[in-house]
Amino acid sequence: MKYSLMAAVAASALLLAACGDDSSSSAGESSLYTRSGTLYVDEAQRLLVMTADETYLDQCVKEGESLVWKSMKEKVSSDSSIYDFLGDTLVVYSFDDGEPDHYGDLLVGGTAGNIYGTWTALPCEYNGRTGEKECWNNPYVNRKLKFSEGRVTVTIDYDYDAYLRDMDAQGYFRTYFVQQLYEVLNGASYFDADPTDVLGIVDAEDEEYRQRVIERNGVQILEESKTSQTFKIGEKTFTATVQKVESSITELGYENAEVVIDVTDGVTTCNGYAVHKAMDESLCKVENLEHIIMGDDDDYEDVGYIYARRYRDSNNDEFETCLKSIAVVPPQSEDAIYTDYDALYKKVASNTSKSAEAKKRAEKRLEKWMKYVER
Repeated sequence: MKYSLMAAVAASALLLAACGDDSSSSAGESSLYTRSGTLYVDEAQRLLVMTADETYLDQCVKEGESLVWKSMKEKVSSDSSIYDFLGDTLVVYSFDDGEPDHYGDLLVGGTAGNIYGTWTALPCEYNGRTGEKECWNNPYVNRKLKFSEGRVTVTIDYDYDAYLRDMDAQGYFRTYFVQQLYEVLNGASYFDADPTDVLGIVDAEDEEYRQRVIERNGVQILEESKTSQTFKIGEKTFTATVQKVESSITELGYENAEVVIDVTDGVTTCNGYAVHKAMDESLCKVENLEHIIMGDDDDYEDVGYIYARRYRDSNNDEFETCLKSIAVVPPQSEDAIYTDYDALYKKVASNTSKSAEAKKRAEKRLEKWMKYVER
């Protein structure tokens, strides 16, 4: 999976950005988000109970057959954790199904044995059962927690500048999109990509998987720049060009992105586009319903009302059909697809690193911190 900036904080909030000759972004500076809540500490039991302060969010709410932009009160809930110390390092274990998880977050910067103070979260997790520590690269997000009598404050600093520089240096042809492109142009019937998948920074595992896709599909890369790549599969030559990238970050940390991509075999050109936007008052209209992603049942139950989450528009179906029409070989049969996919899934699963599993667990644990951060 590509590395998106917000994924280091919570799996539910992805933050994508890009810049360069053919793109623009409003996220050109580092940003800091702060949120507070009440804190209960039982030092004897090493228990933390945190409750976010009451806050209101502007949301696109469904009322009957209409959509209304209005300020809505967020549901207030509490989160409990158990903490411990490893020398001067603080370990915080979230509760999972009523029991403390045996994987904990690691924080440094405070005083050994004293929960109160300011702590900086490390991109690591600690296994309380085995004593093992697993860390991963996290150069873009810095999270601090300040514990004081009765209060907790969480601040998250996003280094947009570093993220944009790295995205610019990487280009668009190391991402998940190009992996899927190679597959479908070599006869795969599934194309599980969106033009906006050219955004995001890949890690070492992503690159390793991309190389396997290249080998499996016999891809020869003839020429490549940040925005274009020419490659051969079999005896056929293709050129993919990113024609447009516009990406920005809203003041609440959401992503707006528009991407246009052309893929040609020299005779037929397939044009794909996708627009993803954070909801705002201008989009909160009934005529936009076909492009609006509403919250799921869990979201409704949690807050008590139906609201719009995202605006998305694309020609993904037409784009996929066109790509299959210029593929080197016809799409595989359904039986072959599932057999190949099952084998691929098992292979990838068996090669999943400890670091990847640790990041997934960390993302799940850190979802609760989002309620302490301005959104």
